[in-house]
Amino acid sequence: MNKTKPQVIPFHRMDVHIPLGIQFDYYETDSECTGNTKPEKYMAHRDDYYLFLFMDTEKTVFTIDFETIQVQGKQLFYVRPDQVHFTPVMRKMKGWFLAIDPVLVDNNCKNLFEKQFATQKPMPSDADVSLKLTQTACLLQVALQGSPTAFGKGVILNLANAFIGIIAEQYSGRQIESHLSQSRSLVMAHQFKALLSDKFRTMKSPCQYADKLNYSLSYLNESVKSVTGFPISYWIHQQIILEAKRLLYYTDMSVREIAFFLGYEDHTYFSRLFSKVAGMSPGAFRQKFHE
Repeated sequence: MNKTKPQVIPFHRMDVHIPLGIQFDYYETDSECTGNTKPEKYMAHRDDYYLFLFMDTEKTVFTIDFETIQVQGKQLFYVRPDQVHFTPVMRKMKGWFLAIDPVLVDNNCKNLFEKQFATQKPMPSDADVSLKLTQTACLLQVALQGSPTAFGKGVILNLANAFIGIIAEQYSGRQIESHLSQSRSLVMAHQFKALLSDKFRTMKSPCQYADKLNYSLSYLNESVKSVTGFPISYWIHQQIILEAKRLLYYTDMSVREIAFFLGYEDHTYFSRLFSKVAGMSPGAFRQKFHE
């Protein structure tokens, strides 16, 4: 059995020396950062933490899992742990950045951010929201100065989650409008999404997800489809092929090694699946994006 090569997509971990697993800062640049002029942290990588941003920019472009997202003006945005992302363009940008260990994020907020099926989009920040975020950010920045006491640590965590909660509230408003009449199906779809993110390398069959979640296959499938427009099998394949694309682009693993890493003994079957879902072979994908 062939051994896979080590994962070489850069993986940024929360610095163990960062107090409380929270890093918070204000960033401002009047210059334009593109291409190789950016610091290493803006190159393609994954993080093991959430990143929440409240920014005002002339133009900033994020690429997250091969989707390009342009941000202009005052916007709210976040990046989930394990998403491959980088910033190809950053022009006249200023704002607050909160990096935080996932275990510290309020569960209600975390559930909202994690249940997204599609890649997240930025949200505009109106005057009231901007004021609340700015006030919370200033309090958090002051609280992080020096060596906090036991009570001070609790204050810092509460302020960090207040900052996150204000952002979550804006995303929640959009989702409530879209899914107001689908509450039960929405819960089931979110449960499926969470399980898929964790088990896609070992669980390939829709039946496995239905059994694990204690739903009938037809009920779960219809619920997921009613919320997202697509059945369970579609999302399983999308998750697998997304990870395959990441590995093809950011590593030198062979197609055979990637297939095995993703749980496929038969690499020819995996190649056919990739071609069907992505519209091109794994080799063609790698060549196209490395041109």
